[in-house]
Amino acid sequence: MSELSKILGVNLVTPRGVVAHTDADSVQAPGELGEFELLPGHVPMLTALRPGVLTIGTKGRARYAVGPGYLRVDPSGAVEILVEQATPAGEIDAEAAKKELAAAEGELAKWGDKPLDGDYTAVQQRAGWARARLDAIGH
Repeated sequence: MSELSKILGVNLVTPRGVVAHTDADSVQAPGELGEFELLPGHVPMLTALRPGVLTIGTKGRARYAVGPGYLRVDPSGAVEILVEQATPAGEIDAEAAKKELAAAEGELAKWGDKPLDGDYTAVQQRAGWARARLDAIGH
């Protein structure tokens, strides 16, 4: 096994630019169908991501709160992670995230029997992003 096949080239990107560009021995991600882990040599794939915690590497481990998006493993083994938002765990303001989550949950609770629409989905996404930030820092 060559040295290159023992690593994953990982790019974490948002619409604002590159958040992380590194080599890693693993990636753990919040897939739409559940959490999953990628290791070197993974087959090419494309999957949707939900808001949650993204962990890059097991040795020099880096945790990020990520919003919804996509993860792609290309045929060369490079991992592209394209998400709406991403914040390193060390930069998360826990109090702001708690306030945002409480406000979003309050709005969701008022929805009642109203038909679900784009506004409801937007509030759900705000709540998911707030939860992702709190999960990334262990709150």
